[in-house]
Amino acid sequence: MNAPPAPGQQPTPQQMAAIQQQMTVEAQKRGMTSQQFQLWQRQQLEADAKKAGMTLEQYINQLKQQAFQNHQRQQQQLAQQQAAAAQQQQGGQVQQSQQVPINPGASDPKAIAVAKWLRGQDLKSRT
Repeated sequence: MNAPPAPGQQPTPQQMAAIQQQMTVEAQKRGMTSQQFQLWQRQQLEADAKKAGMTLEQYINQLKQQAFQNHQRQQQQLAQQQAAAAQQQQGGQVQQSQQVPINPGASDPKAIAVAKWLRGQDLKSRT
């Protein structure tokens, strides 16, 4: 599947086709047409915006900003991992600890659920 467009850029025609296909699949999973699914999504966004005390446009801009910040953090972490891997290949042992800044505000309940689940797993370290 194609990578998502970089923040602030328009998706390519191939990315648009992939997005439309994914939306069609999601609509079918819910027993809806694509148009019904898009309407349902818009209603969900409007409800979420209202809960947050924002207009739909403000809420969408906030989501875009969060996505951009997450993308920047992922890129920074990837660069750190690549730098550490390069140092390790050169013979040096690198102890890697990643610190992710915590943004104040309401936490995403889905993220909290995933974090709790992950903490409960017996995960092996990648060494």
